[in-house]
Amino acid sequence: MRSVSIALGLTIMLFTANAVRAGELDGGGWCGKWTATNKGHEGPLQAKFQEIDACHYRVVFTGKFAKVVPFRFKTTLNVVGHDGDKVILAGEARVAVFGKFSYHAVADAHNFNATYDSRGWQGEFNLSR
Repeated sequence: MRSVSIALGLTIMLFTANAVRAGELDGGGWCGKWTATNKGHEGPLQAKFQEIDACHYRVVFTGKFAKVVPFRFKTTLNVVGHDGDKVILAGEARVAVFGKFSYHAVADAHNFNATYDSRGWQGEFNLSR
């Protein structure tokens, strides 16, 4: 009976270890790349997350366009749901001359994968830490 309890406890720990809890996206560096799937552009991307409350994250994205043009923008991502150990996020941001972008993302403690869409741009953000 004791070995069953230990096995059950270890199983619960393994399944909850990667679950995103409030505040778990902030801290640490996120890095990866962005890709404009409709235009063929891509580049490096970094992000810093800051928890506002249990339902909102402030995110600063920095990267490069055309390998040399730096960009930086801030957005608030809303926690819109959970799927097992993943958190589902959505938000919008106005980016300089490119207009308003909408974001839909899925994240766990180690990976952040988002799609973005604007009037002329569609693509992905793929980050890890």
